[in-house]
Amino acid sequence: MKFAWAGALSCAVLVAAGCGGISQTSAPPPLLTPPPQLPPPPVSTVSATLSIPLDELSRLVNDRTPQRFADLKNQKLRCVIGNCLTTLSATRTGPITVTGRGGALVLGVPFALSASIALPGPLSMLNAAVNTAGQLTASTAIALGPDWLIRPNTGGAVQFQNGRIKLGPLDTDVAQLWNSNAELLSRPLLSQIDAQMAPALAQQKQVAQLWAGVFAPIKLNTKPTTWLLLQPEQIRVGLPGVANTMLTMGLGIDVRARLVASDERPSLTPTVLPPPAPLHGPANHFAVSVPAVLPYDVAAKLALEALAKNPPRVGSHRLNITALKIIPSGQDVVIEAGFCIVESWDPTDVTSGCGSGYLRGVPEFDTQSQTIRISHVHYDVLTQNWMLSAMRGLVGGDLAKAMEQALQFGVGGQIRAMQGQVSAALAKPQGNVVTVSGEVQAFGPVTLSWGKDGFVATVSAEGRVHADVRM
Repeated sequence: MKFAWAGALSCAVLVAAGCGGISQTSAPPPLLTPPPQLPPPPVSTVSATLSIPLDELSRLVNDRTPQRFADLKNQKLRCVIGNCLTTLSATRTGPITVTGRGGALVLGVPFALSASIALPGPLSMLNAAVNTAGQLTASTAIALGPDWLIRPNTGGAVQFQNGRIKLGPLDTDVAQLWNSNAELLSRPLLSQIDAQMAPALAQQKQVAQLWAGVFAPIKLNTKPTTWLLLQPEQIRVGLPGVANTMLTMGLGIDVRARLVASDERPSLTPTVLPPPAPLHGPANHFAVSVPAVLPYDVAAKLALEALAKNPPRVGSHRLNITALKIIPSGQDVVIEAGFCIVESWDPTDVTSGCGSGYLRGVPEFDTQSQTIRISHVHYDVLTQNWMLSAMRGLVGGDLAKAMEQALQFGVGGQIRAMQGQVSAALAKPQGNVVTVSGEVQAFGPVTLSWGKDGFVATVSAEGRVHADVRM
């Protein structure tokens, strides 16, 4: 009686082709709505404070600034009583010091002055020699142009140890005479300082190399092979400032990051380095969101492998899942399954049959198990009707239950590997002229979505970043 019952049910499978041999019958295709439109990867921000030691900056300026910075012969200078005729030389007597004061860059230049001054007009017979020591104190404002060129602007005033000049009707001091003619006396030295500070501070070449290097795909040691792709969009620069013994400048990069599973190395073409944009918000901080894409064909392959290892059974019947395809829809995903019903008591397969049908389920992310799974798996309406008329007695709800068990894709290893590699990469200083290191403080929860190409698990992280500039 048992064999007669099973045979009758198996013949129902073969209704389209007659009872006997392996038959193939398919459910009608499901109704689909357009899959969700995924937004572009979120903009991630990475900002750091670039620090240039002031003693390094001082060394560069001293090495490149000439000792004698003012050398005038029979030059007219503005005096209180007119234009005096002056022969003058000014020579540095010590190193240029670079310090910080009130958040500004302050330079000190000690020098010796030797001058001969003659009065104007009919008083030209009156002249005097002046030998004294002076100190130029200058403050430098630094700006960055849209072409990434540093534009320093240094200005200052001079003090002298002694230098009172009493010559006929002229009663003044050297400092007043000097500052009244700053464009001829201080300006040559300040121009030299500006000319040397600009290349000392310029990092255009290094920034361009850094920008192009960000486009290189980073291979993560995961299965399937996964690549971290960074698409930078903007470089941001904060206002320079001086803190303790460092010249500091905030540098930030806006990037869109994503993970792609691919056996082949993805290709990204670097874009041209854009002009710098202003940096807002705290420096020394990063916050990234990385979408990890699990393509539907990869997920279907993993599920098919799991079903092959543990095929579902219904009494004496074994269900061999022969094909699997995941199709996105608006509110869920559709699983197209090809399967064969095999009778364990029938070695001739006379009572076996094959078919294909459609199930539906909702993608979810299980935080505890770090798994993408398709839950609430059930038959598509049209497949349900087909099953009721042809295969319901044999398969029932067991196919849906078995599929739900197989449609679970553990991505915890992939996520942990990515987190570990990000942490390790940040902890080790990277770069040559600009070195960057950091510390991940927290990884955020994973969010899941899906689109036309696959499941998208977005991973977030934030922490601290430190950067140094080597001169």
